[in-house]
Amino acid sequence: MVLPNSLPDLRAAGLHLRAPETRDIPGWYQRATDREAAALAGDRVPERISEGAIWLARSMERTRAGERLQWVIDCPGTAENVGTVSLSLRAAEISFVIGRAFWGQGIATQAVRRVLAYGFDELGLNVVRAELVEGNVASHRLLTGCGFRIIRRFVDESDGAHCLKMQLLQSERLF
Repeated sequence: MVLPNSLPDLRAAGLHLRAPETRDIPGWYQRATDREAAALAGDRVPERISEGAIWLARSMERTRAGERLQWVIDCPGTAENVGTVSLSLRAAEISFVIGRAFWGQGIATQAVRRVLAYGFDELGLNVVRAELVEGNVASHRLLTGCGFRIIRRFVDESDGAHCLKMQLLQSERLF
């Protein structure tokens, strides 16, 4: 796998996927403090917006270290980014979070497909995995629509959530 020197800008169906910046912290905080969405993602809810600086620093450091690439998703006609999509390079694992106001619009599907294409076509990955809370029907549908299949069911020891591990082989992708 050839790692990029910096996070590349990616485009898909009117979306712009770019590196996170300080201006993205309010959007991150709004999504991260949506308790229902955080539960679906299996994420901790931050107590203060100041934790956004930690989120941003971690995101930038993980990219520099070649551990994880994280893009924010810009959508035409919106003032703030609408979500994030990440590709962990250590585990070849994709994850994504979309703000509630943008659920059901196909934004996550387009962003995930674009990042998967980048991972397979540019980075040379042969397999990408994803983990999700079993009750997250929308994410399950999105991943299945990309060709992912369930490879394991498990209980997350940190919070007791029933989860799925899914996998997509490069040769089985549906896009």
